[in-house]
Amino acid sequence: MTKHRIKEILLLGTGLIIIYTVAQHTASVWNFFLALLAILQPFLLGGGLAFVLNVPMRFFENRLLKGMEKHPFTQKLKRPAALLIVMVLVALVLYVVMSQLVPELLKTIESIFRILPQAFNYLNDWLKQYGYDLSQYIQTSVFNTSPDQIKSQIDNVLNLALRGAMFSTNVIGAVYSSVLQLFFTIMFTIYFLFAKERLARQFVRLGYAYLQKDKMDRVREISRMVQRTFSSFITGQCLEALILGTLFFVTMSLLGMPYVLLISVFIAIMALIPVIGAWLGCIMGGLLILMVNPMQALGFVALFLFLQQIEGNLIYPHVMGNAIGLPSIWVLFAVVLGDGLMGIFGMLLFIPTTSVLYALTREHVTKRLAQRGIDEKGETKV
Repeated sequence: MTKHRIKEILLLGTGLIIIYTVAQHTASVWNFFLALLAILQPFLLGGGLAFVLNVPMRFFENRLLKGMEKHPFTQKLKRPAALLIVMVLVALVLYVVMSQLVPELLKTIESIFRILPQAFNYLNDWLKQYGYDLSQYIQTSVFNTSPDQIKSQIDNVLNLALRGAMFSTNVIGAVYSSVLQLFFTIMFTIYFLFAKERLARQFVRLGYAYLQKDKMDRVREISRMVQRTFSSFITGQCLEALILGTLFFVTMSLLGMPYVLLISVFIAIMALIPVIGAWLGCIMGGLLILMVNPMQALGFVALFLFLQQIEGNLIYPHVMGNAIGLPSIWVLFAVVLGDGLMGIFGMLLFIPTTSVLYALTREHVTKRLAQRGIDEKGETKV
């Protein structure tokens, strides 16, 4: 028996022992995996954020700051300048959203509390026509409480919670852990963005050292496809969400609808979720406007359907183009599968992932058919 054969048998035996051990201790292995994932969370989040932020950073490096390559000194400053611009833009977007959206949200909640009693009375008057009376609930429910009383009760609850949190070691430990994780995440993100070429070279060297050259060439080819597909998806999805939110802001302002800023920003954020995101924004916006004016709520739904047609037939094809290259049925499949496995993050992750798998499968099938001399219709080539 040759040494190569003995090595294969030992590897197979080791693999079977590992599989048997994992099967016998599934709960322990899963808990270990979750604990390891929690430890590596800043590293993984930093890598994900770096991948997303690399899209605008690469644009600034290759387009806006391209002239800095002419001088050796300014060339060294090109990447820090691009990273600084991206960080400032992210901080500016967060500040604008928080400073404008949070007060608008608080104002909306307060107005809803003020409108609820009147809306409940209208509903009760309408139900009386069919023999139903909800007056007894008005006397004993939150609808009979004034907005000032509700606000006072909420403030009391928040004050009690805050006092308890100040003396709670668990809360202090959770805050400390969250701040520490945020710090490490930001540090990993900055390092990945600064040293992305160096990290890529290290992985390439590692691959060529332990894999056959043709296999490593294939790995690099697939990696470039993954990077290109994910970058195009992120760019297109963000641009589409921005355009759709702007369209809603302009049209709703012209039509004099309420909650313009809140609904427009919410729809833009939800539009980042493919297929169903904008519809979630429509439901929320329709319910908010319904509390104020039912007819305007119908107008908002009609406006949404109209803008969705423009977005689906004009904006999306031009913005996304053939970047994803995935048929609609597989996009829907990826959304459903991603939502079932990982929630909203899964929706965003599984569409480009499915696109890559679809492209690789199509390439492999085409190659296999060519080898067997069969065309796409199943007929043998002459």
